[in-house]
Amino acid sequence: MALRSLAAIILVVGLLTVTWARGAATVQQPPTEEQNETMLDTLKRMQIKREEMEHKKLLDKGHQITQAAEELTKAATGKVLPRTSEKRLREIEKSARQIRSEFGGGGGNDEDPLESPPATLEEALKRLNDQGEKLNKEMGKTSRRVISFTVIEIATEIVQLIRLLRGYLG
Repeated sequence: MALRSLAAIILVVGLLTVTWARGAATVQQPPTEEQNETMLDTLKRMQIKREEMEHKKLLDKGHQITQAAEELTKAATGKVLPRTSEKRLREIEKSARQIRSEFGGGGGNDEDPLESPPATLEEALKRLNDQGEKLNKEMGKTSRRVISFTVIEIATEIVQLIRLLRGYLG
């Protein structure tokens, strides 16, 4: 009987110690309102930083379009593009579609033909280069939260030019 009483007393003292330790730990922490506010501020800063990084990646894609268009111009021989240019065309198209989508253009309408399609490979490549430069210029003027109709139009035209240039692959 004495052993049971001793065990019960030890159990009660142990529970009181644990309860007291938990109470002391909560007293040392700042109020939950401060924790929530601090956490929300941190999350907001992280979101802003992520959006800025995504915008920077889009700007980089715009520069890649310009570089790839210049490489296509150098690779063109006569009235045909070498078969190896297919990879560059896909890269440009993918980047232009992503830029258009991120700037609020959704799926776009790539099936519509260009209003005044270029008649030759040389004209098509020149127009692609011009549109690439124009795209970079317009994207440079925007911030991460802007929906730009001009950027969407230019990206759509680039995609349409790529479809046209595929016809010149040798």
